[in-house]
Amino acid sequence: MTATLAVTLPHGMRVGSEWRRDARLRALTGAEEEFLADEGAVLPPVERTTALLARCVERLGGADVSAESIEALALGDREALLLQLRRLTFGDTLAAVVSCPVPGCGERLDVELSVADLLVEPYENDDEWSGAEVPAGETAGAILIRAATGADQAAAARLAPDMGAAARTLVERCIQGTEVDDVVARALPGLLAERDPQAEVVLSLSCPACQTPFRVLFDTAEYLQSEVAPQRAELYEEVHRLALHYHWSEREIMELPTGKRRLYLRLLADAFEGARS
Repeated sequence: MTATLAVTLPHGMRVGSEWRRDARLRALTGAEEEFLADEGAVLPPVERTTALLARCVERLGGADVSAESIEALALGDREALLLQLRRLTFGDTLAAVVSCPVPGCGERLDVELSVADLLVEPYENDDEWSGAEVPAGETAGAILIRAATGADQAAAARLAPDMGAAARTLVERCIQGTEVDDVVARALPGLLAERDPQAEVVLSLSCPACQTPFRVLFDTAEYLQSEVAPQRAELYEEVHRLALHYHWSEREIMELPTGKRRLYLRLLADAFEGARS
């Protein structure tokens, strides 16, 4: 049976007349590993995240899940689900390598992270739109703002490499009550970060070589992709090994949670070593 986990989303969504933050997801299986190595490897990042979560999230706010409902989630909820998916599948500890950005240094840092430390508490909001203040300029004053969603991100991404048009699209989709000008465009990233702090995971580090503090974005989707996708050849070897010893079908093996499949492989390796000694 595939491992599942009930999680609380930081932002949440409206379901009927209720504001809901509950979700349930299951661990990665060989089928998702194969998807990330094949189809997922050529999809734009935002579409890959939507497709992966649509496969692994079983319920959202008590309702069934579709690609559209995953796309409609706030970016922070999508990030939280990816972090929880990684923890459910591989455990809480993340090992990453970060390079110092200081010119002439470039020291590589081995960083050990905890998923629990990267997750934020649920926000104090119970609606899609909330008030915010544009701090300066002709458009200074109160506006309505909402957290950017996967759909917003996908719409902006389709305009790349025209970054100006992409940014303007994101602004127009996420605010009400003012004309979009340069002041609003500059203010929006900070306003969105306040509205949805889980949307970007930023690490505060210090280089041991040059002693310079710096901040770096941790991209959970890219981390998970780099962790899983290169293992396609190993995945098929693992399927072969388990089929040979346990006589399970390919479908049965590919449907095993990744962690359980690897446990069986470790048991086989231990048994082989024991027989040799």
